[in-house]
Amino acid sequence: MKLIEDHFVVSAFGGELVNPNTIHKQLLYDSKLAGMKRTRFHDLRHTHATIMLEIGENSKMVSERLGHSNVSITLDKYSHVTQNIQDSSAENFSKALGKKSMDQ
Repeated sequence: MKLIEDHFVVSAFGGELVNPNTIHKQLLYDSKLAGMKRTRFHDLRHTHATIMLEIGENSKMVSERLGHSNVSITLDKYSHVTQNIQDSSAENFSKALGKKSMDQ
């Protein structure tokens, strides 16, 4: 099924818009049942973006998924994640250099 612009991320069975209060109340109920801390629906967006960046997804792709007008908005907002990525990237590069020198 191909999504078009008027599809909603969360919708009723017929595709209609759901009242945001209904979504919020359901999330609170479900998260309480799951033993999670109180979570806002919008927090899920941040969690998604953070995880995508941490697993190495291209920042431009994450930016597009979030609907940011340019990637610098995403990188500014998630700079705490990109610092972790920088540390990991430096470590990976160092390992790669070590392998290269051992291979030669």
